[in-house]
Amino acid sequence: MNQNETPTRLTTDEAGELNIAAAKAFQPRSPISTRNLFAGRWEQITTLVDAVSQKGLHIVIFGERGVGKTSLANIIEPLLQALEERPGHKAPDRLVIKVNVHKADTFGDAWGRVFSEVTWYENKPVIGLMPQKESQSVSLTKTFDIGEFPKIDEVRRTLNVLKGSVFIFDEFDRVSASIRTGFTDLIKALSDYAVDSTIILVGVSDTIDHLIKDHASIVRSVVQIHLERMKEKELSEILQNGAKLLEMDFDADAASLIVRMSQGLPHYTHLIGLHSAREAINRLSKTVQVKDVYGSFKKAVKQAEQSIVEKYLCAVRSAHKGALYKEILLACAAASSVAKDALGYFHPADIIAPLNLILERENVSNATFQRHINEFCEEDRGPVLERQGATRAYSYRFHDPLLPPYIFMNSVAEGDLTAEKLKLLTSISPSS
Repeated sequence: MNQNETPTRLTTDEAGELNIAAAKAFQPRSPISTRNLFAGRWEQITTLVDAVSQKGLHIVIFGERGVGKTSLANIIEPLLQALEERPGHKAPDRLVIKVNVHKADTFGDAWGRVFSEVTWYENKPVIGLMPQKESQSVSLTKTFDIGEFPKIDEVRRTLNVLKGSVFIFDEFDRVSASIRTGFTDLIKALSDYAVDSTIILVGVSDTIDHLIKDHASIVRSVVQIHLERMKEKELSEILQNGAKLLEMDFDADAASLIVRMSQGLPHYTHLIGLHSAREAINRLSKTVQVKDVYGSFKKAVKQAEQSIVEKYLCAVRSAHKGALYKEILLACAAASSVAKDALGYFHPADIIAPLNLILERENVSNATFQRHINEFCEEDRGPVLERQGATRAYSYRFHDPLLPPYIFMNSVAEGDLTAEKLKLLTSISPSS
């Protein structure tokens, strides 16, 4: 929205209403469930819709925690409805069911839960002087005489009747090896029999191999959708969508800071966007400025996921005054934020420049922090980092990608990091 077209001052009543509305425009706590709040991902969306439209194809959506996998899964039904409809051609009616799978689930548990979500309507006559028909719902399991814990062939036969159906299983990374085997066997069977139904598996993973390992032959039947961290343009679109709903503006510097702090993770764009908007609203302004973004960090830190807070505290705790765990972890966050590696890995040499800046030194060496980053990879401190490679050639990344933005915000909120240092830390070029 053009700033010149938006009143910049609010009444106290308007501010109260906007404070409430902001929680609907920006939703850091819950995965997005409506298309109008979902931003970007058009390449992945097109791939998904194309795959659903082709008989015998199934889908695996994978990527880091916090990149928006569940949000994408939540809007699959309205996406299919919108994108499959053409002028003069109505979108096909599809049954779309989404469930979460749990660590203790068996194959039968998961599909039993799916089928219990579905009701089937059949017409039955009503006895009386003027017979009429009423629609009565019965469970899918009763209609097709499905067992409480369906086996692979039962599922295949049922899906063969439910033409065009889509079944989404979220948090698939949590399941046991046996349930993975069951799903890969099912996908192979559905493909072999050309069943017109689509299974979508969603989970945290670097590669598809971490989710499905058993049937090399199903690779040709599976479309892989890797959700990488969002591009800056896509994160900006989240802010624009929220601002449009609130009839507010984010000025260019404020928007740039929020996008930079988010590090490709839409969760943080929503979290910082929400509290930045409220900071501006509390000033009775409809324009979010940089000072509002910095002012939002204290509230954003307080509302961060408890698991993130606990991981941070576990990593930096120390009984020794002058210990450098906080400073070195902040330097790791800085190295991670500018890492060129697609999976977020950085090298020990990448820590030196940010740590010099943080400690206001010019002579930091690997010996200053090597013990600390080794400890960050151990159970006693999380582990907050994970490493790969050989001795003397290790590279590191954060075990939880949601942690680095929290570290930055917490450092600013506690007064350990100035706005100027934050800007420098998130723009230092990696060493290699």
